[in-house]
Order: sequence, then structure tokens, then C-alpha cells
Amino acid sequence: MTIAGLDVGGTKIAGAALAPRDAAVPGWSVDDVLARSHRPHRIHGPEALLDALEAAVRDLDEQLAEAGHAPIEAVGLAIAAWMPRDRESITWAAHLGVRDFALRPALAERLGMPVTIHNDADGYLMGEAAMGAAADASSSLLLALGTGVGGAFIADGRPLIGAHGLAGELGHVTVDESGPVCSCTARGCVEAFAGGNALARDAAAVPAAVALAPGGRPSAMHLERAARAGDARALEVLEGAGRAVAAGLRRLLPAFDPEVVVLGGRVMLQTADLLLPVIERELAAHAPLQGVPQPRRLELARLGDHAAAIGAAVLAAR
Repeated sequence: MTIAGLDVGGTKIAGAALAPRDAAVPGWSVDDVLARSHRPHRIHGPEALLDALEAAVRDLDEQLAEAGHAPIEAVGLAIAAWMPRDRESITWAAHLGVRDFALRPALAERLGMPVTIHNDADGYLMGEAAMGAAADASSSLLLALGTGVGGAFIADGRPLIGAHGLAGELGHVTVDESGPVCSCTARGCVEAFAGGNALARDAAAVPAAVALAPGGRPSAMHLERAARAGDARALEVLEGAGRAVAAGLRRLLPAFDPEVVVLGGRVMLQTADLLLPVIERELAAHAPLQGVPQPRRLELARLGDHAAAIGAAVLAAR
């Protein structure tokens, strides 16, 4: 059956439709992606969420029909939200104005087909594990630097969910207990140094970044531009972000022992040439379990804006 995956972000819904599985062909490839979509949204509240998801599925169905493919028969959803272990409901999705809503059964009823829901980071890593940067690995770990820092761990095709559905919040691993306050209210999380909001906060103290920003309110993008122009203070801030990511990985690698670490998210991918050498250097200098040889693979995410949508569809196909 044809399966759709939808990734609901703060301002957009990315969609992907995957071809019916051929039992004789193991694994997935990018050739299995039959259609893609990308549409902005202004979701606020449960009904608006259902309306937008239904419209996204219809968009994909129209593309499939035009290309002569079978219609969608199941939907997987990846969404940035707190949700319980059973993945039946949304506990809280601040950017969508949705709280305590039984999303899975409501969407299944609206669409008249099976629906699964997962955390967006689980979808992201599942996409990369199915046909991207970790496609040849049996276990993989994700750190995604975007507005915040997301994370996930997958082993043998299954994401780690945890007792309360909250496993994989790797951006909230503490790397400096006297560090900046994080969005979670703790101090010194990886996100408090390396997320896009954290970089924008630090960019405000970098004159070269401020000068590049309309209205004098710089973002991570302006910090990156200042760094690429050779500004020492901008480079220092990004150096600190890279050290924080490495410090987080030093804590995570012994705990999870992944075959591959996938580094993704908009901030990471736009600044990879600046951050990755710092991360590699710090890991080499301060490797965990130094007496034990450890193959270490760091891979940049490859599937772009549709990684989580593809992963959501793969999860729905299980």
C-alpha cells in the first residue's frame, strides 16, 4: 500500500509518499519516494491541525493520481510535541497551540485510514536510517541543531521511546552545570549553547553579527555570516557551540554505543564546515572510555527537509 508521511513543523508541513513495499526487495531507497510536498501553515488548535493534515494528505494524493500511482492507504505523522508512550495523543505542542488532544484516533477517523504518530526527531532519524546517512547501520544516534537541539536513538529499526515517551531528548543533556539557562529551565544543556535560539542570544553580543541584522537583532544566520567573514568573536561563539556538541557526544557515546552518529538540523547543516572540525577535534582529544578502541562515524544528514516525513512513512509501514 502507498503510505504518506507528514512532518509538522512550526510554520510548515512537509509530506512524502512512499511506494508499496516489494517483499522481495529488502530495505528502502530514495526511488521509493513517489511524491513530496511542502506547504506553509498557520495552525493553532486541534481542529486547525486536523484540517491542515487532511489538506496535506489530499495534496499528496493528487500528485499520486496525476502520476498514475495508487492512492494513500495509511499515514505516519512526525510532530514536534510531547506525547505519551502509547503515541495516541499530544500532551503539549506549544507551537501549534495543542494540548491534551487524542490526535491519532481523531486523524484516523477524519481520513478513514490507519494513522501512527511519532516525535519529529524519531521521524528524522528513521528517514536517515532507512535511506540516508545511517542506511547501512543497525544503530544510530541523532543530534539535530535547529531552533533547539533535538535527538533520537534507533536500534534495529526501532526508536527508543522510554517509559514515559520522552526518551531521546538528547539536546537536554547537561554539559556545563554553570552554563546558560536552557529552554527547559535547566542550566548548561547542549541546546543552551548550540541551538539556533542560543546562537541568536550570543550573536547579540557580536558587533559584526549585529551590523548584518536588520533592526540590529541578529540570528544564527547572521552569526554564521560574520564568522565566514573572519570575525573572531563570531568564530569564538561557534567554537563554543561545537565544543558543547562534542561534550554532549562524550556523554552519549558510552551510554548508547551507536554505529553511526547523524548530525543534522538547519543550523548544523549550514555551518557544518565550521562546527564539524571542532566536534571531531574535541572528541579526539577527550574521547570517552579512552582505554577501549571505539570506531566512530559522524555523518551529516542527507535527506534535507523531507527526512522526518520520509521517516514517519517508514514507521507507519512497520
